[in-house]
Amino acid sequence: MAARRQLLIGLFPTREVQADIETHRKDWLWPRGCSFPPPERLHLTLQYLDDQQEDAEQRLRAALAEVSTQPLELTLDRSCTWPNNVSVMQLSEHEGLRRLQRDITHVLLRAGFPLLVHVWTPHITIARHSEHAAGPTLRTPIRWTATEFRLVRSHFTSPFRHELLGSYPLH
Repeated sequence: MAARRQLLIGLFPTREVQADIETHRKDWLWPRGCSFPPPERLHLTLQYLDDQQEDAEQRLRAALAEVSTQPLELTLDRSCTWPNNVSVMQLSEHEGLRRLQRDITHVLLRAGFPLLVHVWTPHITIARHSEHAAGPTLRTPIRWTATEFRLVRSHFTSPFRHELLGSYPLH
């Protein structure tokens, strides 16, 4: 049986932001059994869709190339554990980020791609299986200038991995 794969469109923090997230993550008290995404896999999902191959993948890349926006000055300013036992960092409200997500969703729908994200809450997952985790208040908001979004194929294998398919600059 082939491993499941999905496509992720998202913003990936810079190494500096990854380090700041890791510093905040170390301030938490984590229960046994938590799992932590490695820094290079931290991301803010903009849209998910089923894996596409060949012509459909080319149509997808062309649709994403139509999206245009300025770099985004984002602020991660709080963290919590959701009822599904996923711990996240959340952002200050940012209309440019919401517009980027809407624009990506629009071009994908127009190109005929069925989407997997229908209700969108911008966040970065910092831990899974984190019921009863004790998260402190973020010492200092984390500033992040997002200058691109990426198309990534997620391979649900052991170990899990991301395969970069495309990068789309924000300018």
